[in-house]
Amino acid sequence: MSVMSPTHTISADLDRAEVHFTIGGYWEPEGMKRFLFDLGEAAKPLMKRREPFCALGDLREFVPQDRDTSNAIRDSIIAGKHNGLRRFAVLSASPLVRMQYRRIAQAVEVEFFDSWAEATAWLRRPG
Repeated sequence: MSVMSPTHTISADLDRAEVHFTIGGYWEPEGMKRFLFDLGEAAKPLMKRREPFCALGDLREFVPQDRDTSNAIRDSIIAGKHNGLRRFAVLSASPLVRMQYRRIAQAVEVEFFDSWAEATAWLRRPG
């Protein structure tokens, strides 16, 4: 499989009020919109609680996206904030992806990490 081929997984930890996902490759806007819909469906039980929740995205295999795709991601993050998303931890090795996410995720508290353990510790800290 090519590094550019879109890949993803999505899961929700309802007990910890967290949505976890991995995403890789380069995405066309329509494919990204379908992924974001599925991500929203995974978060729906958390949103229905009307309580804050967090997200952890593993973007180590993700590449910088075009403007339309990154705008769809930004819009999804803004919608998430309006539905209870408060923190977003990003696992990423790519400086370009970090730069792009820093720009499009300004609506929520976002931090970048090199390890799953650091990311989950930050998500789960009080405050």
